[in-house]
Amino acid sequence: MNPSYKYTVDDAVLHIFNGATKRQRVEMLRSFDFLAQEPFTLGDSLQRDHTGRQCQVKRFGRWSVTYWPEHLANEVHILSVERLT
Repeated sequence: MNPSYKYTVDDAVLHIFNGATKRQRVEMLRSFDFLAQEPFTLGDSLQRDHTGRQCQVKRFGRWSVTYWPEHLANEVHILSVERLT
């Protein structure tokens, strides 16, 4: 069992979240909650952020979420979300 993790979201994610429909917001929140509950989940691919940190990119239905888990702080940092077409 994993210790209780929280998630943080980047300002850009908040901007997308704010402009989303209620259904889209629910979908995003489900993916964020999943990552907080399963912080060791590997993404479908890897991507480096602007600092060179290796980040996970995982698809959740119509959304691609880029994140990195910070296990020492028990946090998952959500860096970006992108709606897939």
